[in-house]
Amino acid sequence: MQVQENYRSNVIIKIIIVVGLLIAVTSLYLLLSIKIPEKPLAGQGGGGNADVQIGGDFELIDQDAKIFNSDSLKGKLSLVYFGFTFCPDICPMSMQKLTEVINTLRQYQVDVTFVFVTIDPERDTPEVLKEYLKNFDNKFIGLTGSKEQIQQVADQFKVYYSKAHDQGNYMVDHSSFTYLMDHEGNYLKHFYLDSSSQEIVDFVRVMKQN
Repeated sequence: MQVQENYRSNVIIKIIIVVGLLIAVTSLYLLLSIKIPEKPLAGQGGGGNADVQIGGDFELIDQDAKIFNSDSLKGKLSLVYFGFTFCPDICPMSMQKLTEVINTLRQYQVDVTFVFVTIDPERDTPEVLKEYLKNFDNKFIGLTGSKEQIQQVADQFKVYYSKAHDQGNYMVDHSSFTYLMDHEGNYLKHFYLDSSSQEIVDFVRVMKQN
């Protein structure tokens, strides 16, 4: 009787082990066969989707009150970031990261245009932009314009932004992507808030060699 019970126990244990192995193998197969999508860009595409139409013709003014248009991006690679000078945290973090990118690319003698486009044209005049950019690097080009002009370029780059009022003052909720444009001003890739400066540098250097 004891022998039979031991036999049954061994059989049950073996069955449990086999079933467990089958479940594990099946789960691994399913994980490997599933293609994980890239993070969405404001509901449009991924980190380097050539089918996404980003960018286009625009005309704004820079921190010196001079006209800057989409043709000004042509001739070399450019990194474009949308933010606002009253931003308390995300924009300064992103701008500091891009400053690190500038300094590293200098060491490799890679020349790239760096553009900061405000999404708060009511407060971010050329003078305000000029003062703000002194906190970072003199390579930054600050751009502003009318509300209509900013809306147009934001739409072209699939940028989300919206005022958030608070007792008469306001902040601006916004997406936080950095866009890499090629020598013709065409979209190549976008980077996220959590993209490291080294990740951006490495990709820019690869594109520079192409």
